[in-house]
Amino acid sequence: MIGGPASDKARRPGIERALPSMRVALLLVAVHGLGAAAPAVAQDAGETATGWSNETELSLALTGGNSTARTFGFGDTVRRVREGSRLQIRVSGIRSGTAGDRFLLVDPGVRFPIAGAPEDPGTRLVRPRVDTEVENYLASGRYEMDVSDRFFWNAGGGWDRNSDAGILNRYTAFAGVGNVWSDNDTVRFSTSYAASYTNRAEETADPGKDSRFAGARLGWSYRHRFSGSAVYENELTANVNLSAASDYSFNMTHALSADLGTHLALRVGLQWLYEHEPAPEDVAVVARVEVVDPDGVPGSGDELFETVTDGGAAVALGTSRIRKDRLDTIFRTALVISF
Repeated sequence: MIGGPASDKARRPGIERALPSMRVALLLVAVHGLGAAAPAVAQDAGETATGWSNETELSLALTGGNSTARTFGFGDTVRRVREGSRLQIRVSGIRSGTAGDRFLLVDPGVRFPIAGAPEDPGTRLVRPRVDTEVENYLASGRYEMDVSDRFFWNAGGGWDRNSDAGILNRYTAFAGVGNVWSDNDTVRFSTSYAASYTNRAEETADPGKDSRFAGARLGWSYRHRFSGSAVYENELTANVNLSAASDYSFNMTHALSADLGTHLALRVGLQWLYEHEPAPEDVAVVARVEVVDPDGVPGSGDELFETVTDGGAAVALGTSRIRKDRLDTIFRTALVISF
């Protein structure tokens, strides 16, 4: 391995890693992300009526021929509302993969000079298999019970996986209290504060980070109805390691919903997934070089490589460890069916 952990200056700009996720998310029609505020139809129904409700969203995008890609998204939210208490369970996922470029493979048994190439050999077309590029799964459950009109307690837990961010598995449990600051036909706003416990496993182990830790969990939930059918929603959940304050993360979602019917809504949303101390990543160190001959005599032994900005040949120099980007962004469009 060449070099040690890179500084913040060595990290790639956040937008570079955000773009692939955004391109994939733009393909999704009817995908729901965990942590996003619920669509307008179900939100209003869930807060004003008791009983069970369910929202299910699925999406599938397939391409063939000159390009091969598979994108699958799903989401499901189950709620039960009783007098003075609320139960909510959410699951969601995005999985996307693309195949590499096609190529012609020369038939076996053909012989040709090391410095040359075979003349008109037999070939066959190879279509590489589809490899997973984006894998993001989340699940959570939360139970709330009112203590008064403006005060409640809650408890719950969750699991998530984000392969691009280097998170293989992260489990979180929490319990705490919250306040309802506004609750009317136009605006609903509440905040919550809880103690949490996190157990996580990253793709590349980081000895400088705790895999298990006690934390503080803070959050809010905001909904604003602008008209009879348009609703803006925002949710934030932040989790801080109490033994290392710099080790924190947050999940924020913005969503705008419009009712299309009694059981149908159109929703667009933007999700920010932030890790202040992201997982480490081993990357290749590559130099682009040209040969420099100081004495101008080929083969004299004094030839050197000189790195260049463009062109030249690529030379692998080993690996180095950097950190993943702190911010992932996901843009979603969803057609939501609720019952």
